[in-house]
Amino acid sequence: MIAGYLLLLLQGCGFRLRGSMGGDLALSPLYIESSGANLFVSELRQALGNTKTKVVTERAAAELIVGVGAEQLDRRVLTVDASGRVQEYELHYAVSFAVNDAAARVVLNAQTISQRRSFEFTGADVLAKEAEEAQLYNDMRRSAVQSAMRRLQALAVRPAEDATAIDVAP
Repeated sequence: MIAGYLLLLLQGCGFRLRGSMGGDLALSPLYIESSGANLFVSELRQALGNTKTKVVTERAAAELIVGVGAEQLDRRVLTVDASGRVQEYELHYAVSFAVNDAAARVVLNAQTISQRRSFEFTGADVLAKEAEEAQLYNDMRRSAVQSAMRRLQALAVRPAEDATAIDVAP
């Protein structure tokens, strides 16, 4: 009973679990443009598919164009042991995007979403460490998609006097 009241109270104040964008994002029809095969784009397209925003396949049918740059994956050594073997790596993930309207006016300036994670590396279990590295990159990508979704959500709730290019909310 008390849990029900707490859930009702949290829902009423707008609380939402991190990562749950819900279906309430409703932007004008948009087209996602990228320079090539990009896992970020496919995950962003999937996340937008769970909202009220229509993602179109033809640029001419879109009112908003989301331009996505190439994903950048990088790994650097953080620590080494006394014999010079790597003990820890830092992984870096970055992707940039911008939003323009159909007339090429800037709606959202170029944004770079950057994520960093570190992980320990031992000479043993190399295959497991490679799988861990791939999983960390996937987690960073998902986090970047959620960050992009929050930034797109801000476009939908932007006050009328603050919207410089267009009113993106339907």
